[in-house]
Amino acid sequence: MKQVLLRDINMLDVVKTDRPGLPPGGVLVAMRAAALCRTDVKMIRQGHRDLVLPRIPGHEGVGEVIASDAPALPPGTMAAVYPGRYCGTCPACRQGQTARCRSLSIFGFNRDGLFRTLVPFSGEELSSLVPCPPEMDPLVAVLAEPLACCLSALRKFPGVERDTALVVGAGAVGCLFAALLVSSGWQRVLIADSDPARLGGEIPPGVEKLPATTMELPKIFQRMGLTAALQLLIPACPGGLDWPFWEALAPRGCVSVFSGLDGAGIREVAMNRLHYGELVLAGSYGCNRIDFADALGMLSRQVVDVSFLRPVTISLENVLDGVGLLEKRRAKKVIINRFE
Repeated sequence: MKQVLLRDINMLDVVKTDRPGLPPGGVLVAMRAAALCRTDVKMIRQGHRDLVLPRIPGHEGVGEVIASDAPALPPGTMAAVYPGRYCGTCPACRQGQTARCRSLSIFGFNRDGLFRTLVPFSGEELSSLVPCPPEMDPLVAVLAEPLACCLSALRKFPGVERDTALVVGAGAVGCLFAALLVSSGWQRVLIADSDPARLGGEIPPGVEKLPATTMELPKIFQRMGLTAALQLLIPACPGGLDWPFWEALAPRGCVSVFSGLDGAGIREVAMNRLHYGELVLAGSYGCNRIDFADALGMLSRQVVDVSFLRPVTISLENVLDGVGLLEKRRAKKVIINRFE
């Protein structure tokens, strides 16, 4: 079998290894789709706070059980992979907050990931496998993880008025977030990006496009009559909060600190505006298993329209080509679907 190995920063190889055995009480999964994202590119090129080297990358994937010692997951089962192994017993896990598990380990970050032909899952890891309908397209099912991250972020604002929302950054995750907002009944969803090419295609239906830098947004909102009118702001890129965003928010408006920020992440905020406007800022990192299962179900039932995305498919051998496509912004989503 083959696997991708990140030995050190910028040292990525495709290597041949022995076929793994079937773990006692576990399953052996043949990968059918594994997606590359901007986080993978960052880990390969710069490292990441949660990355432990050497490592097999890959945290977005779906595969087929081909050997099983687990009655609940017989051979032939198609399953999407929730990217974390969690204990299930700590206070966070008991509340369904598996992303906050005290002993959480993440596929592709601090445990080996999904960029390989076959992945063994031990009995303790079976809770990370979420079955999906056998007829479901793996190229759709593999989007469950990024969509679940969007869903997890949105669930931090249960009482927000679903009027006007802005997503900053028209990459794959920003567009998935916009699609989720449209499907969730938001009246007006806008997406801004400084690169007009990223707004030229692969944008969800029903979303308004704003070709603008963040610093241009206040004047644009003034012309549009949207000053202090946003109920929700989603920065889906590192520079998404590099502007006086609090001036754009309606009273009790919400901000999801959804993307990691450049540098140390230090930003100035007019705290009195937060105080008097009762604004809400909430960080969001990763997703809980319930979010993942719900996102997979949404994709299966076509509740969220992801047909606007046109992913580039590659072989495992060409993973570096996929990294290059994302780096140069020649693709919004790259998916490995050939593993031999």
